[in-house]
Amino acid sequence: MADTAVSAAKLPPRDALAFLRQKVPVPAATWTDLWQEAHSVSFAVAGATSKAMAQDFHNAVIRTKEAGGTRREFQQEFDAIVKRYGWEHTGTPGWRASIIYDTNITTAYSAGRYRRMTTPESLALYPYWRYRHHTCQHPRPQHLAWDGMILRADDPFWNTHYPPNGWRCHCTVEVVSQRMLDRNGWQVSASPVIETRPWRNPHTGEILHVPVGIDPGFAYNPGKAWLMNEGARVVTEPLPKLRPVLPPGQDAGPARPITPPPRPAIPATPEPTPRVSPRVQAQQDAIVGLLHAPIGTVEAGTLPDRVRVELGGQHDGVLLSGATVEKQRNHHPELTDQDYRALPEILANPTIVARQADRRILLFRWMDRLYRVAIKTTGDGSENYLTSFHRTNPDAARKALRKLSIVHGTIEDVEER
Repeated sequence: MADTAVSAAKLPPRDALAFLRQKVPVPAATWTDLWQEAHSVSFAVAGATSKAMAQDFHNAVIRTKEAGGTRREFQQEFDAIVKRYGWEHTGTPGWRASIIYDTNITTAYSAGRYRRMTTPESLALYPYWRYRHHTCQHPRPQHLAWDGMILRADDPFWNTHYPPNGWRCHCTVEVVSQRMLDRNGWQVSASPVIETRPWRNPHTGEILHVPVGIDPGFAYNPGKAWLMNEGARVVTEPLPKLRPVLPPGQDAGPARPITPPPRPAIPATPEPTPRVSPRVQAQQDAIVGLLHAPIGTVEAGTLPDRVRVELGGQHDGVLLSGATVEKQRNHHPELTDQDYRALPEILANPTIVARQADRRILLFRWMDRLYRVAIKTTGDGSENYLTSFHRTNPDAARKALRKLSIVHGTIEDVEER
């Protein structure tokens, strides 16, 4: 059972895998052989001029994500494929494998998020989108400038600027409701004027105009291109002709359309009451998405005001970073998606709150089991971060609490249930 739970916790979101699987491997001599939207329906690796080799790389990316693998595991498959074909590629093996894996996975998750963000239900709840730049070693100034910008979901800006917007770009887009606008005092921006710069294709000599701040080849929306292709495929594919099944020896004659009999009316039933609020649902989905693509930062939940004050934070939101998720995988592989989905409830309604250090606290919460969460806030109090999350037991909890200052609840609250 434990192995099954660990495997389930690492399964990638369905939409991201669907995006990867529907691509068709094609040979490519250079990275510009496929341009922008073409990457949403085709898979290519620059220099892999054999369709069989492209197919092997494509399969390796999919297998790695299906198994919840890492770049290092893809590197092993990459090395095996290179050796099998005797491929002499440019760049170091580690760099090539990393850029292939990172670009394909980041784009797949981007397309999957776009698909979910554009459902009628999502657009009704969240009619605005917010651009987010996430901490990295070498930030792009223009991406930093876009950070926090809120536009309508149908703004044409997203046709060319929906992340990723360059090699190793880990920017994301967050959904925003009217309530979130009002609560945070945010404003919806006017549609930006898109400036371009000339860029010469090194392989063809063609001069193209690329939006400022976006790497050549990235000025498109992967998810939109994917969905438009899917829609076109469904519309243009002919429907099968239905013919009646007759006993042997009888001619059915020309095919005729078959009209199904009308179905009896089904009494309308009321919609079930949602079990969680839209904000909590969005937090849960964002957490699970981060588990499978540990890139950037998401909101994992909100703190009650008394805990926020004790922590010294200015805001009630708690952030979870991809780096912490990677650490969690190593130290607490037993945690499942269901455990992580409990985070918003744990943060909002802790059973016990204890001070661990200045601007650091521990939360304990009984649900179907006992959980322990560590949180810290930045020096200026502007952001709160989750630093550790795991299951625990009453003995371990009592032992930790005896060394801490309890500010809410008592040690007795962690007695066996």
